[in-house]
Amino acid sequence: MIYQQNRRQQSNGNDLKAVELFFFDMDGTLYLGERIIGGAREFISKIKKNGKRTVFLSNNSSKNRKDYFSKLTKMGFECKIEDIFTSLNATILKMKQENVKSIYPLGTKSFEEELLENGFVFSKENPDVVLLGFDKTLTYEKIDNAYQLLIKGTRYIATHPDITCPTETGYIPDIGGFISMFEKLTSRTPEIVGKPNVGMVSSIISHFSLKPSDCAMVGDRLYTDMRMALDASLKSILVLSGETKHDDYVKSGLDVDIEADSVNDLIDLI
Repeated sequence: MIYQQNRRQQSNGNDLKAVELFFFDMDGTLYLGERIIGGAREFISKIKKNGKRTVFLSNNSSKNRKDYFSKLTKMGFECKIEDIFTSLNATILKMKQENVKSIYPLGTKSFEEELLENGFVFSKENPDVVLLGFDKTLTYEKIDNAYQLLIKGTRYIATHPDITCPTETGYIPDIGGFISMFEKLTSRTPEIVGKPNVGMVSSIISHFSLKPSDCAMVGDRLYTDMRMALDASLKSILVLSGETKHDDYVKSGLDVDIEADSVNDLIDLI
């Protein structure tokens, strides 16, 4: 079902036909683990049929762009690899702009592969940056190496702030717990790149010569997806198929444009 829409959305009509570009979170919005959320493929197909654009966003940096493209296409979603943008892609852009060359990475094999493909070199002696990703292969040795660099003052970047990651069987720990651990150890907090930072979407909006008001963000998380949508002046569409429940939204104090149980409820609005 669609819950009551707020005054801003009602004043603009109760549909999304004016939206030219839809940003989609993936985990918890289009699928949970390997389970596709009902109506997700149909919603994407209708957007494409109407001549509108879709961009798939994820804060989950344990996978790279090729991993997501493979998963989405196997699930039957219409997409191109260039339609996918992760917190790692945003971090890579930032580091290239700031002339970062060497990194001590805390991340998965996919994470490391994408960094190497983009010309970065790895060092645990004197890197430009300690880069913290969603590392499902984290070991004590990695923690200690990063700790030694951080207490010496090495620059510290994290790809995103998420505390947990949704799966079809429940939630698993995400990078937020690692950030807290290193803060306890070193009294340092990282520069955070992914959602809710508006940089995740601003460059894409500019690339397509659009305005924020032409775009919508569809996602399941209040403190990343919806916070970014509101800060970037996008149409904000909260779905309750992942992390957030209706009571969480009511208590949050945020004022999104549309609150719906899932993307299936949005099909008739476009």
